[in-house]
This record gives sequence, structure tokens and C-alpha cells, in this order.
Amino acid sequence: MKFSTKFALGFVAAIALATTASQAQAKNGWYVSGNVGSVILQNSDVLDTVAAGSATGNADFDTGYGLSGSIGHAWGLFRVEGELSYRKNDLSQIEATSITAVGIGTLTGSLGPFELRGDMSSLGFMVNAYRDFKTKGKWAPFVMAGIGGADVNLDVTGVDRAPSTYYESDLVFAYQVGAGIGYNFTPTVSANFQYRFFGTTDPTFDDGVQKIEVEYQSHNFMVGITKRF
Repeated sequence: MKFSTKFALGFVAAIALATTASQAQAKNGWYVSGNVGSVILQNSDVLDTVAAGSATGNADFDTGYGLSGSIGHAWGLFRVEGELSYRKNDLSQIEATSITAVGIGTLTGSLGPFELRGDMSSLGFMVNAYRDFKTKGKWAPFVMAGIGGADVNLDVTGVDRAPSTYYESDLVFAYQVGAGIGYNFTPTVSANFQYRFFGTTDPTFDDGVQKIEVEYQSHNFMVGITKRF
């Protein structure tokens, strides 16, 4: 299942345009919220470098899961919150597209795919801003965006039939945009469904012998609960 950044931005823009005609004052005050859902990590270009040469390729991931919790405050139609999140996807396979070796040069062409075992995960620390839209009923659409940091971890336990013990992490800049819709069960308790595009600058994993550069961009479909005070 493949998505693009254009899909993410288009989805968010569609929600915003569809709800601008039904704005109403949102409730002020503090709130806490939690979300859980599925995480689709996009295919990643990979650069793997060792002393004897390097290889480029493309890695695939299985659909994973994500969790988030936040504390925030609402002022009218706007909310600001601090969020802690965790995402994890199992590695699936990798296909090499070029190999460069000392004394041989560069060879191009498809090699693989090779099975990958292990996972890639991220621990995010975000500051998010929301724009709420309240309709006449109990449904309440919203759009959001956030910036912060993420500690991205790569744990490779095997490549094809060969075992591996490669585990490294990198702290990088993170960003996200999203849109969704909430349902107010009571004035203080609501549930929501939302989509988020979460990405980072490219993390680099280096254990002193092998350096691996990857991409980290994901599509997140989540459900959650918010409690207002």
C-alpha cells in the first residue's frame, strides 16, 4: 500500500475547505488526549557505507502501529499541545540498486530483494497547533500541524539468512500535518478519527564501522479520546 506526500497535503486541505463554512467558538481550557492506530512507513532510499565501499538500495516496511499522548490548552478555535508519540514498523525487504567497492568500481542494476528482519521505531517529542471547526451537531472537524524532534531507532537482526546485531539511533528534526473529525459524547469527553503525515529529516545510523542513511516518512491513521477540564 503506497501513499505520497501530495496525498497527505491534499487530504488536509480538503478537510479545511469543507469545514470553513461552519465555524463556531470552541471550548477554552486544559485537556488531555490519547491516540492509537496504524502506521504505514513509506519505502526508503538507503545508503550503506563501510570502509571497503558502499551500496544504495530501497527498503520496504510492514504496516506497524503508533501511540501518542498529549496535554494541551484551547483558546477559542485554536489549541496548542505538547505530545509524546511512539511508532514502530517491522523491516520487510531491501533491494540493492548499486554497489561500489574499492578496486572494482561501481556496479549498477537490481540485486535482491533480500529479506530484512528487525524493526525501525521512533520516539517523537512534538508541539502541535490545532484549528477546530464546530458544526451545529456533535461532530467537530479539525486540522493540525506540529514540529519537534524524534529519536529514530534502527534494529537489524538479520539480512536474508545472515544474522545481524546492528542497533543504532539518531535524534532528528520531526514534523507532522493532519486532519480529522471528533464526536462530542459530552461537553468534556470526545472521540476522534484522524490522519497524520509524520516525517523527519533523514536519520543516519553509525556504529563506527557501518553507516546507514535512510528516510523516515509515515502515514498514520489513528483513533483517540480527549478529556477536557
